[in-house]
This record gives sequence, C-alpha cells and structure tokens, in this order.
Amino acid sequence: MKLKVNKKHKLIVLSVLLSVLIVSYAILTIYNYYSVKEYDNLILPNTIIDEYNFSDYSFDNSRKMMNFYQDLVLSKKVNLKVSDKIFEYTLKDLGVTIDQDKTIAKIKDYQAGLSFSRKLMILHGGSPTRFTFCYMISADKLRALLDDIKTASDLQPVDGYFDATDGVRYQAGIEGYSLNVDESMKRLMEFFDKEFVEGSTVELTGDSIGANTNDSYTKIDTMTSQFVTDFMPNTYLRNINLNTALGYINGTVVNPGEVFSYCDKAGPFNKAGYVFYYEFVGNGVCQIATTTYNAALLGGLEIVKRYPHAKKSVYVDGGLDATVASYSSGWCVDMQFKNTYEYPIYIKAYSEGGRAHVEFWSNSDAKKGLEYTTSSVQIGARGYRSYLHTWKDGQEIDVHEIATTWYPEA
Repeated sequence: MKLKVNKKHKLIVLSVLLSVLIVSYAILTIYNYYSVKEYDNLILPNTIIDEYNFSDYSFDNSRKMMNFYQDLVLSKKVNLKVSDKIFEYTLKDLGVTIDQDKTIAKIKDYQAGLSFSRKLMILHGGSPTRFTFCYMISADKLRALLDDIKTASDLQPVDGYFDATDGVRYQAGIEGYSLNVDESMKRLMEFFDKEFVEGSTVELTGDSIGANTNDSYTKIDTMTSQFVTDFMPNTYLRNINLNTALGYINGTVVNPGEVFSYCDKAGPFNKAGYVFYYEFVGNGVCQIATTTYNAALLGGLEIVKRYPHAKKSVYVDGGLDATVASYSSGWCVDMQFKNTYEYPIYIKAYSEGGRAHVEFWSNSDAKKGLEYTTSSVQIGARGYRSYLHTWKDGQEIDVHEIATTWYPEA
C-alpha cells in the first residue's frame, strides 16, 4: 500500500515540474517575441554607422543623431585627380549631405531580412553590425566646384617650337587637357552611390587636346655652318634695315629639297620695319643676303640664284657678295639656295656688337663628315674668281669654281 502512495506522489511532482517548465518556456517565448518585436521600430543593438553607435535608437530619433554627426561626417576628405593634379576636398565642399532616408532604409531592409533567432542572438550580444552612411549630392554645387577645377586644371596645347636662346633646340609639342564636367559629375555620383572610404581618390574624366609636333625637326642638333659680317654701328638708318632683314629670315625652316628665297622671306624691301636710305628702299638688306649666301656656301648647299653688286662690297671678299632688290612691279633680284641635306635647316639670324650673324642648324650627319671653305682670287682690276674647297678629315678632297664676278663700278 505504501508503494502505491509513493508512485502517485512522484507523478504529481513530475506533473508540476513539467507544468512549470511549460509555463516558463511559454513566458520566455512571449518575452523574447515582444523583445524582438520591439525592434521593428528600433535599430538593433551593436549597430554602428561608420564609427558612430546607433544602437537602440528609433528610426525617427536616428535622424536627429545623423543631424548631430553631420558636420563631423562631412568633414571627411576625398581626393579628385585631374590629369596629373590632385585636389583635396571635404564632402561638404563637394555639396554632399547624408541621405538619411536611404541610410535608414538600408538598415531597415537588413533587419527585416534577419530571422527571429538571428535577431534574438543580436539582442543577447555578439560582434557589431557595421554600416556606412549613404550620401546625396547637390548637382548645382558640384557643377560649380567642377567648373572652378576646370578653370584651374585645363591646359591649352603647346605646339612644337624652336628654342634658340642657347644654340637651337626643337621642343616637342605638349598636349593640352580639358576637364569634361558632365562626365566627371556622373563619375562622382556613381562613386557616392557606393561605399565611401575616407581618403579615396576619384579620377575625373577629361579630354586630351592634341599638339602639333614635327618629328623631323627634333633631328636638328648641330650648327652646320655660319657666316658673320661687320657693320658700322653709327649708320643708324642702314642698321634698321639690316636688323629688320635679320628678323624676317630668323627662324626660317628650309625642308629637304626646298628652295629658300631671300626675297620671299625678307622682301619686298619696303614692307614693315624698313626705312628709306639714300633714296633707295631697303639699303642694308644686301649685307644680310650676302651673309646668308656665304653661310649656304659653307654648308655645301646648292646655290640656285646669286647676283653680284655693281661694285665690290666692303664687308666680304670679292666675288662672294650677293645683291638683292625689289621693285614696285613685283619683280625681285633674288638670292636663293636649295636644301640638299636629308634633314631640315633652321636659320638663326641676329646682330651682336656691330656684327651680323647667320647660322644654319641641322643634323650632325647632314654634311656627311665634309667641311667647306671659300677663297677669292682677284683677276684684273675689277674681277674676282671665287672657289669652294671641300675637306674631309682635315684633307682637301675637292676645289671648284663658284663664280667669276666683274664689278663695272670702281
């Protein structure tokens, strides 16, 4: 009889314990349900946006927090690369603001996609869940800033040019650059649609502007010949014409096979810069024609046209002068030579200390290792025979007559 009582007692105890467990589980389940349910309108614990903790804030209150942190967030910097230049700006400079709606929607979507058990685990601890702010940009402010960057960064192309300040050197052209504001705006908009990392560099879009470069001119590296004549510094009007003529031929490039015409470059001799002197137009220009003629001879170039003066010039040996003249009819007494090199010739012409200089610059291989000199031999009272001597490795290998010249006036 006693055994039956003990069994009944145990069953009662087990029943009570089971009931307590069931009720406890039910209470715990209900508690957890409402604990999780509460976060339908709250941000889950351990939620970090950038480095700021937004745990347990309602979505409405999180807006206030974003406003509070906005100045700090927008002080972050981003680099804009334009060609080879880097411009550093804060997000605020770029017209960026926090997109509160998009940021909150991102967190809501994340929390809505979590299972009940996952949310429960987050409520009871674990590693932080990290987000970044979403941004939006003021198109007007961004465009204004990019317009300023364009002004500061755009470069006009520089065409190739000769630098004759110290010798002669051809500088290759430099391409220009133009910032494409519309495409750069698109790129920045796309950049801020993604996760932003402070200190990032965004390369903006631009267009290269081509420059003109003549590759053959880069081969000019040597003075192949030169000639110098003296003039009287006190002959003021004549020297004006002389220097004007030097200015007109200075910087002339004569390409291979091309014929240089002194009249085409320096004439007619009543154009801008020339003055009348002794009733003639352009007196003094013949000295520069003569200087150029002799530079061509010493360069071993082909003489196409050359006419002597009526009487021997004082600034050059007999038979080595060249006269020029222009007339109102358009006819011109000219001096011409042909570039027989395989390379272009650059003419550098200037005066210095009462001396007129004409230099021919080309490639170091233009004369094929040959050097040239001239000589003048008087024949009779007013006649001269001029010669061109060809040298190689210090030895004369050829001599031939250039011209026989007779001067009718004493």
